[in-house]
Amino acid sequence: MSYSDWLALLSPVVAIIVALFGFRRSTRADRLAAFFQLHERYLAPEVRSGRRLIYERVAGRPEADIAQLPEEVRAAIGYTLAVMNSIAIACEARYVDIAAVERSMGRSYSGTVHAACPYIDYLAQNRGFRPYIYAERLAVTIGGSAHSPAPTTEQSHGT
Repeated sequence: MSYSDWLALLSPVVAIIVALFGFRRSTRADRLAAFFQLHERYLAPEVRSGRRLIYERVAGRPEADIAQLPEEVRAAIGYTLAVMNSIAIACEARYVDIAAVERSMGRSYSGTVHAACPYIDYLAQNRGFRPYIYAERLAVTIGGSAHSPAPTTEQSHGT
């Protein structure tokens, strides 16, 4: 076999290796960019305010107190939990690295979901499904214990 034959066989292999390396590198960069976008949303003032409201107005409260919350408070809490649910969906779909989420916001995230359990339970009772199932599941994964066991997909309303 001549040098040109070896080169003809080897060059496609090298091209494939370079392409795979480039793809892997861009995928990692895309995942990191997605993480930073989600992290920025998590730190947005309206989400931080919603997390504060969860601790002040929801944590440890009975259902009667949750039912009496003003609409603007419920809307702020709902928005915060929706953002947290979207972070969990991105983790579950592997768009972001769950280890990065755990290291950067794990305690805050799991603590907030745990504190929001009375609100989530209230919604589940009134709506017939748990609306933030992904957030609850991620909170258990990165934070350990939770108010209730990690819900399964069957317990959600088609999500």
